[in-house]
Amino acid sequence: MRILCIDTSSGSAVALVDVPATGPTTVLRAAHSPDPRRHAETLGPLVQDVMTAGPHADAIAVGTGPAPFTGLRVGLVTAAALGRARHVPVHGVSSLDVLARQALDARPDAEVLVATDARRREVYWARYRALGADDVERLAGPEVARAATAAEAADGALVAG
Repeated sequence: MRILCIDTSSGSAVALVDVPATGPTTVLRAAHSPDPRRHAETLGPLVQDVMTAGPHADAIAVGTGPAPFTGLRVGLVTAAALGRARHVPVHGVSSLDVLARQALDARPDAEVLVATDARRREVYWARYRALGADDVERLAGPEVARAATAAEAADGALVAG
């Protein structure tokens, strides 16, 4: 199964991944723009660039944040439009959940607090533990708060983000 992944939580990122029934997931092609204010201008060309890696996607996964609404809106609308045009399902995924899963892949026995920039001297954060090899369980959050508040919530957990 090929999945087109789109995230506009921080800048714009697009990847086409191959997820076989057995074996590891392979990134076929990926592209990103770190500019957090030019989603509308950069996302279309990034999708076009990534889709040159393969003829189609069987599904689309899109980051649902938390993040500033303007950037999220561009990613969500782009994913919905592509899903409708290509007749493939679109699945929303919390951006914090994805970061937690990446951290827990390295330390599956740990708890992790994930934090991302919310601007205005605040962070979005949530705390997780592994739920099997492919999923996470959210223990707290998501919330938006000062970094010091998120640090208190870490209380011995790994910190990622």
